[in-house]
Amino acid sequence: MFRDRLAGALLVLACAPALAAEPPYAGPWDPATEAAAEAAVVRMGAVRALEIRPQVLKIVGLAVGISSGGSGIVATVQEVHQAMQALGATESALEVKVELPADVLFDFDKADVRPDAAQALGRLATVIRGYPTGRVAIEGHTDAKGNDAYNQKLSERRAESVKSWLVEREKIAADRITTRGAGKSRPVADNSTEAGRQKNRRVEVVIQKSR
Repeated sequence: MFRDRLAGALLVLACAPALAAEPPYAGPWDPATEAAAEAAVVRMGAVRALEIRPQVLKIVGLAVGISSGGSGIVATVQEVHQAMQALGATESALEVKVELPADVLFDFDKADVRPDAAQALGRLATVIRGYPTGRVAIEGHTDAKGNDAYNQKLSERRAESVKSWLVEREKIAADRITTRGAGKSRPVADNSTEAGRQKNRRVEVVIQKSR
């Protein structure tokens, strides 16, 4: 038997000093070695079969996006995918970009997040949780109405408001998030039309997939 042979071999090695008078053996599986091992076991009165104890290992599947704030909230891969679709997010190999219309998040000329923006920002938090080691950059933008200094401050305050909402309501770690305002300096549409100005009033969020 393999187990008995192995036990004999191990006992021979463990009791080497006591067996110093025995002749040398070619190896643990040599017949002479086996005979000596069996004799040693009998002399010691310690015949015992090796016990093989089966152990069931619990394999825990990976959950994507454990909240860095320690709230225990988890976003599954499916939830992240659904949130990205709902937000119209774009994705590259390195990052995920989400563009939120300012008119959905804020009242006109204000920087306080509206209560009805909770659904959009909740989806954004789900996407952020999908990449728990990635940095998050939030950037505010305005249309061209008003002077440069005013628009710059408004864009900064709006970016900060989104960050505060994510940190306080969704428990996203504050040190993961940076904010800045671009004012009216980076339009994506024609500011001469209301439709264009509406597109320019936005908050862009870039989520790095890893640190």
